[in-house]
Amino acid sequence: MEELIDNRKYEDAISCLEQAILHGQIQPWMYQVLALTMQATGRPNAQIERVLLSSQDLISNDAGSMLQLAAYLARFERYERAIELYHQAAALDPSRPEPYVLALEIAARTKNYPAIAWSAPEVLSYSWSKGRENLNRLAEQSATEAAEAFLEKGDLTQALDLQAAMRKARQLDLVLRLEWSGQGDLDLQVIEPGGTVCSVLQPMTAAGGVFVHDGFGPNQDHCYEEYLCPQGLSGEYRVVVRHVSGSIVGKRARLVIVRDRGTSQEESVTETIFLGPTDQSVRLSLKGGRRQKANAEQQAIDPKTSSTPARPSPVLAQLGNAGAAAQVGQGNGAVGLTPVVSLINEGIRMGAMATVSGDRRYVRINAEPVFSTITDVFTFTYSR
Repeated sequence: MEELIDNRKYEDAISCLEQAILHGQIQPWMYQVLALTMQATGRPNAQIERVLLSSQDLISNDAGSMLQLAAYLARFERYERAIELYHQAAALDPSRPEPYVLALEIAARTKNYPAIAWSAPEVLSYSWSKGRENLNRLAEQSATEAAEAFLEKGDLTQALDLQAAMRKARQLDLVLRLEWSGQGDLDLQVIEPGGTVCSVLQPMTAAGGVFVHDGFGPNQDHCYEEYLCPQGLSGEYRVVVRHVSGSIVGKRARLVIVRDRGTSQEESVTETIFLGPTDQSVRLSLKGGRRQKANAEQQAIDPKTSSTPARPSPVLAQLGNAGAAAQVGQGNGAVGLTPVVSLINEGIRMGAMATVSGDRRYVRINAEPVFSTITDVFTFTYSR
C-alpha cells in the first residue's frame, strides 16, 4: 500500500482497499487512508463522506472516537456531518469541552446559527481558565451574530433563549480573590467539598475549581491570586493562605469572597487575613451550587463483558505505547489517569554514521534523514 501511494498510483490503492473491505479484511485505518486517497484523485465529497461514516461501525461508541471521526469530516469540509457528530460526542460525555469548542469554530465559520446557539453558551461556561480570552470572545461575538440573525428572520423566541443561555453561562457560583501589598509572595489553596485541592500546582479540579492567577511582588498589579468556580458543589470550602517569601505590608492580606456572581443574588464579603508563622485558613459555605457531583473521566463500557475495553485512543496509538497509561479502579468504579510524559520530535532530523577503512584512506558515511510532522492533535487544559 505504501509503495502504491508513494508512486502516486492512487486508483490502484483505492481498488486494493475496497477489495480488502469487501472481503472482510478490515482495519480502522483503511477508511481514513481510502478517504484521503479519494480526495487526492478528486472523487466527489459525498463519496468520501460515505467512506468516513462507514468507519463509525468499527469504532467504540465513545466521545473520543466521535471527536476523531468528526475531525476527519471537517477536514473534508463536511461541516454539517461533523457538527452532528460533535452533538453525539457531547451527549455521550457532557463534561468534555472539546465537542462544544470544535463545533463553535465550525459553526462560526459556516454561519450555522442553530449550532452556535447550542455551542456558544457551553463554551463560555467552560472557558474561565487563564489564556482563554479568545474563546470567550469567539463565543460572545458568535452568539451576538446568531441572535441578530434570528431576529432578522422573526424568530424572537430563539433569540431570547440564546441571550438567556449566554447570561446563565456568565454566572459564577464562587469567586475568591486574595490581594496584598509588598514585595512578598502569598499562595492560595482552596480545599473543596469532597477533598479536592485547587492551587497553582493543581489549577483545575473535578469539583469545577479553576486557579486563574498566581501573583507575587513587588509589582502591585501582580499581587493577587484568584480562584473561580463557575459551577461548584454545595458545601464547605476551606481557603488556606500561605506566606511563601518576602515582606507583606502590614503583615495582612485581603480575601474577597463573591457568591453567585452575575445573578440577582450576588453577594460579596471581604475578610482580612492576618499573616503569621503558620498557614492561615478561612472556612466558608456555598449553598445552591449548580454542580451535582464531581466530574470523572468516562470510559467506554463493553456491554458484553461489562468491563472497560483495553482500547488505546486512536491519536495516542499513532504516537506509540508511551503516549499515556490509564488506570481504572475495580470494585468502586473509580477512574484515574497516570500521564507518561515523552518527547515527540517534529521537523527535519538527520543521523549519520561514519565508517573508516582499515588503511584509513576512505570514510563511508551512512546518512539517515527523518521528516516528521504532527497533525490533528487537540489539547485542552480545562474542565467543567
